[in-house]
Amino acid sequence: MKENFFVDMFCKSINHMSTEKWAWPEHWDVQRKFKFLDECMEYAEKTELYEQCTIIRDVKETIKNKTR
Repeated sequence: MKENFFVDMFCKSINHMSTEKWAWPEHWDVQRKFKFLDECMEYAEKTELYEQCTIIRDVKETIKNKTR
């Protein structure tokens, strides 16, 4: 039961990243954001959450474009 709760919360959190109603913690630098997203991607791939993989990839791309 706990795993299902965690997967549900993970999906909701990642899905929320596809909206404009969320923000990074102010004290996180670009490296911390990428580390977080890389770890999320690893979990999403491992659990076959491919929709969330797409969102994570898009967020990483947005960060890359903003730092250029």
